[in-house]
Amino acid sequence: MTLTRSIAHFTAGLAGAALLSASLSAQARELSVSTVLSDAFPWGQAAEKWAELVEERSGGELTLRVYPNSQLVSGDQTREFSAMRSGLIDAAVGSTINWSPQVPELNLFSLPFSFPMKPPSMRLPVVRQGVGV
Repeated sequence: MTLTRSIAHFTAGLAGAALLSASLSAQARELSVSTVLSDAFPWGQAAEKWAELVEERSGGELTLRVYPNSQLVSGDQTREFSAMRSGLIDAAVGSTINWSPQVPELNLFSLPFSFPMKPPSMRLPVVRQGVGV
């Protein structure tokens, strides 16, 4: 009798969870996306295209609202990552160099700029007026 009652409670709980998740997934959800630049620049254009594709592929269940020029952090690009961590921003299109103060490991992507010269095989040829390559 106790086993039957436990199974009944478990089944009822499962049914309730299924109904709750079904009702939550039926609601459209909007996420905020911060971008460093406006849609006049490639990063801003990419964010707009990303928002368009997410809405299209989710059937309108998920939309991204793009906030250009770091509006959600009063234009301070270095605060975007901490704003994402606190939940103010859901996603961001930005640079790792701006987020590296909060996540030092992101400085790894700045390493190529630490070296003053490229090896000869990586250098661009110098072209002078009237002289071919």
